[in-house]
Parts: sequence; C-alpha cells; structure tokens
Amino acid sequence: MNQPSPPVFVITSPRSGTTWLLRALNTHPEIFATELRAFGEYVDMVQDAGAAAPRLRITLDRYVDALLTSHQWEPLGGSRAVVRDDLVRTIYRSLRDHALSRANRRVFLDKLTPYFGTATTAVDAIARLFPQAKVILLVRDGRDVAVSGVMHWLTKDRADRRPTPHQVERRASVLQQTRTMTRFFSDDEVTEWALTWRQPIDAVMAHNDTIDCLVVRYESMLTHLDHELRRLFAFLEVGIPDGIVEACVAGSTFEVMSGGRRRGDDLPGAHVRKGVVGDWHQYFTHRDAALFNELAGDVLIDWGYEPDDTWAAQPPQACRSTDTCCRQPGDDDGS
Repeated sequence: MNQPSPPVFVITSPRSGTTWLLRALNTHPEIFATELRAFGEYVDMVQDAGAAAPRLRITLDRYVDALLTSHQWEPLGGSRAVVRDDLVRTIYRSLRDHALSRANRRVFLDKLTPYFGTATTAVDAIARLFPQAKVILLVRDGRDVAVSGVMHWLTKDRADRRPTPHQVERRASVLQQTRTMTRFFSDDEVTEWALTWRQPIDAVMAHNDTIDCLVVRYESMLTHLDHELRRLFAFLEVGIPDGIVEACVAGSTFEVMSGGRRRGDDLPGAHVRKGVVGDWHQYFTHRDAALFNELAGDVLIDWGYEPDDTWAAQPPQACRSTDTCCRQPGDDDGS
C-alpha cells in the first residue's frame, strides 16, 4: 500500500448530510471514511432512550489530558502542552494507519461535527497538529439543520438534564402522533442549534487563508451528487475509474440508507428520516425565525440562503399546520 496521505476532515454541524456523504465516499476503493471525534476537548454522558446505562462521549484530546494528570511527562521534554499535542498526534496517526492498513485504502477521511461550543477548539487543533490536512466544509441551510437536530434528539436525553414538559409533550406528539401543538421549538433549542450550525462554519473560515478547504453544499448533493463526487475525488486526488461515480451514488441513495423508504417519506425518530430541503417552513414560527435570525442570520445571508433578513418576518405566529408540526417535522438525509 502507498504511503498514507495527510488526513482529510469533513467539518460541519450535526444533521448536515455527513452520514450520506461518508456512505458515498466509502464506496470508492481508495477512501476510508469514518468518525473519530478526536478534537474539541469535550466529555459528557448521554442517556439514550431504552438504554440500560448512559454512554460516555469523550474526545481524544480530552482523554489524553486525563492521561497526563498522572503521566510523568517532564522527562519527555518541552512543556505539558507540547507533550500533549505530540501524544494526540501520535495516537491519531496510529488510528489512521491501522484503519488504512486493515481496509487496504490510501485516503483517511474523518467526519467531525463538533460538540456544542467546541468548534473553534477542534479546528484550531487540526490546523496546529495537521497543517497539511485537507478540509471539506459541508454546508446546509441552518434552519433545516435545526429542525432535523431537534427531531433526532427526540429519543435521547442528557444524563444530567431532565426533559422539559414541552419536550415530553412534543415527543409524544411526534412519535405517538397523539397530540397537536402550535410550536415545535423552545427558545433554548433555537439558540443552541443556531449556534451549533454557525460555529463550525465560523471556525473553518477563521483559518481560510491557511487550510486547504473545499466547500460542499448539501443542497447541491441533493440535486447533483454525481457532480459533487467528481469535485470531491479531484480534491482528494483519487482516481475516477469507470463506473465508480455511479456506484457511489447508487450505494448511498435515500432508499438504500433508509431501508426502502422514498425520499420525503417521513419516519419520526429514525436516523435516516426524510431527506428533503426547505422543510423548516413548516415548523418555524415568527418567534423562532426572529431568534434564529438574531443569532445566525448573517451566516444565512453570507452563504446565500437568504438575500437579506426580511425572511424572519414571514413565518406565522404558530406552525403552519399543527398536524404537520406534530407528525412531519423536516429532516435531512440522516446525518
């Protein structure tokens, strides 16, 4: 096998199409696409609905920090920060090399959807530890991301945070289809998802002059996945043998990933649930739009999703359809 190339990172917010993109890229014989969540200095516990115990979420850099609490790093030379970075880099490369060797592939591609509030830390670490790395910035309309994100977490709880009455009511409305309500979001959810969406974009753009970056749009993947794959293969410097683009497209259709449903057929609570664009129109109220616009409206404009901020005055006071709001909130490909 040839010498591994520097790692490639797909950076974006959750629910932006990464599961779909990685599924398509993994069909290529030179690419191994995965998700390590190595950076961001983050740790917490999540209680999944129906699980017997909460599960630990911890990034590699935070774990190495814990190791260095008692590890005798002084004889290794340099400062603690230098030793820490060297350990993170070494462990990460070992994981990469192990995966590429086992899979007999050449390009290691790592999906990174930073935990809330960690995007700058994560991207700064990538720029510092792997300055030769390539970055794919995957961008999707943040309002669709917000709807998909809230829907995805209907079946998950934080181990240290009890669901609010509104969240309990909404879960019953969506999953059991037993009630109706006039607002899908809470203020806290709009705030968290507006910031979760913009933070990775801002973090990558802060390194725009030094990171080798390719921007890919979810919406472009939806309409011209074959074209976007050719752009990606050129960026990744891999071959494009006859039939490979078609195979990547065929292996990552919504029907394949959802187990047979058509794009647009909703299955509340499923990881791969609906796969459409613009569903936020059904679920954003006037209050939701005003709050999202205040926090991330400039990013919507900068990335061409809106020409100006007048969109925020257009949504109604309540969900456009209370039945739709409860039964078919918008989602994406299942990332």
